Amino acid sequence: MKVTFMESARTASIVIALTLLSNQSLANNDLVYSQAGDVTDNSAVMWGRCNQEKKAMLVFSLATKKEALEKAHDKHSHDKHTHVIRKRQIVTDNSDYTGSIVIDGLKSGTKYFYQAECKSMSHDKQSPDAGKISSFKTASDRNKPASVRFVWAADLGGQGWGRNPNLEITHVDGKTIKGGYVMFETMSKLDPDFALFQGDMIYADNPIPASKEIPADAGGGTWINHPAKDFVAITLDDFRNNWKYNLGDKKMTDFLAKTPVYVQWDDHEVTNNWYPGEIMPEGAPYFGIAADVLAVNAKQALFEYNPIEGRNLYRSAQHGKHMELFLLDERSFRDANPDNYDPDGIEMLGKKQLAWLKKALKKSEATWKIISTHDPLSIVTGGVDDRDAWGQEDPAVLGREVQLAEILKFIKEHDIKNVIFLTSDVHFTAAIAYDPSRATAKDFNPFWEFVIGPIHAGAFGPGNLDTSFGPQYDYLRAPGTEGIGQNSPPPHLQSFGLAEIRKDGILTIKLIDITGAVLFEKTMSPQ
Repeated sequence: MKVTFMESARTASIVIALTLLSNQSLANNDLVYSQAGDVTDNSAVMWGRCNQEKKAMLVFSLATKKEALEKAHDKHSHDKHTHVIRKRQIVTDNSDYTGSIVIDGLKSGTKYFYQAECKSMSHDKQSPDAGKISSFKTASDRNKPASVRFVWAADLGGQGWGRNPNLEITHVDGKTIKGGYVMFETMSKLDPDFALFQGDMIYADNPIPASKEIPADAGGGTWINHPAKDFVAITLDDFRNNWKYNLGDKKMTDFLAKTPVYVQWDDHEVTNNWYPGEIMPEGAPYFGIAADVLAVNAKQALFEYNPIEGRNLYRSAQHGKHMELFLLDERSFRDANPDNYDPDGIEMLGKKQLAWLKKALKKSEATWKIISTHDPLSIVTGGVDDRDAWGQEDPAVLGREVQLAEILKFIKEHDIKNVIFLTSDVHFTAAIAYDPSRATAKDFNPFWEFVIGPIHAGAFGPGNLDTSFGPQYDYLRAPGTEGIGQNSPPPHLQSFGLAEIRKDGILTIKLIDITGAVLFEKTMSPQ
C-alpha cells in the first residue's frame, strides 16, 4: 500500500496526540472515568470508561449512603443489609472501553452515591481500578410541586482555545480559580440538580495547537494548551479522542462527579455547519469525504462517551410538577443549508421528530415547558449560501422557519402555556423577546429565547436577527458590544445559563459570566 507524506504526517501527529491524552489522564489519577445522565424520577444512566484500555468488567455500585459503598466493595449484587445495587458490563476496544448501563427502580428526588470499578478479565487476583465516589439526584415526582435548578452550557474547547494551565479568574466570591476549564468550577458553585449540554461540547473540526497568540485587544501574550490536540477528526478514534481531551480536565470531571447531565449535539461534534448529504471540500483535511461518513463516526463516539438512554437524541425529561425539558436534535434530520430560502419550507426536525414534539408538548402537564434548541430561532448564522440555523435574515417566512411557524402556531392553537426556549451556538449572550405585533408570521403567542455561550471558546457576535417572528434583543453582550475583537478567548465574554423554578412555580432565568457575576436576570410567573 502506498502511503503519502501527508498521510504519514497525519498518523504521526495523531499518535503524539493520543500519547499526550493518555498521559494526561493518568496524571490526574483517573484510572476510571464515570458520570450519570438522563435521570428521571426512577432511573439514571450510568457511564464509565476503563482508562487502562484493557478488556474489563465495568461494575457500577449505587447506594443512598456513601458509607454503604465504602463498606461493600466485595459485594456482587443487590445486598439487603447494605442496600447497594450493582450492575455490570464487559467493555472492550469495540466501544473504546466505555459502557453505559440504565439503572431503574430508583426513588424520586433522592441523592444517590455511585462508584465505577474496572475489574480485570484475567485470572490474576489484582484489585480492581476504582473511580471516585460520585453522586447524582433523581428527578422529583412529576405529580408533586418541587424546586429545581439547572445550568445549561455549550461551546467547549473551540477555535483552538483549549486547556490552558495558566488561565486564571477571580470569582465573585473573591476566590481564585486557575487552570483548565475554569467555567466548570464556577458552575459547580451553584450546586445545580443537573446540567444541560446543548452541543459543540467538542470541536472535532478545530485543532488545538500547543500555543496560540492572544489578540492584543484581549490582553496579548501567548496562550498555552496542555496537552495539544493537533488534528481534525475524521476517523472514529479521532472523534473519541476529542471527548477524551475534555475528560482529561479535572475541573470538568469533578463537576460531572456531582452533576448529572443531559446531552445534545450540534455541528462541531462533526464539522462546522454540516448537514446530511453534504460533500466536504476536495482539499485538506477532508478531501471530498461525505459528511454522513463523518457523522456516523461522530455519533458513535457521542453515544460511547456520554450517558444517553436509547438511540434518539430528541427526548424529554420532567423534574417535578413544574418543569419538563424538551431536547431537540436539529442536525440528524435537517435538509440542506443552501435550501433554507425555500418558500415552501424545508426540514429542521424531520417529520417524526416534529410529530413527537407536538404530541409531547400537548400531553405535558408540567407548569413550564422548556425547549432546548441548540440552534437559535432568529439569530442568523452561516454565510448567504450556508444558513445553518432557523432563519436567513429575510422578513419572509422561508426554509426552516416554515416548520418553526407551524410549531409556534400549534402551541397557540392548543393553548400550551409557559413555553420558553434555551439556546446557544452563536458564542455570545442574549435575551430575546418575541412579539407577533412586530412579526411577519403573527399566529403565535409572545415568548422568550435565552442565549448563552461560549463556556470556553472564542467569543463572537453580535448576530443579526431575522425579523420573521418579531424578535428584539432585551439583553446583548458580545465582542461587538464590548469594543473588543472577534474570537476573543477565555475569560472574555464567556457565559452559561441558570434556570431556577421555585416550589410555587416561579421561574427565574439568569445569564451568568465566567466569574459567576449575573449578567441578566428575568423572573416569570406562570400563566
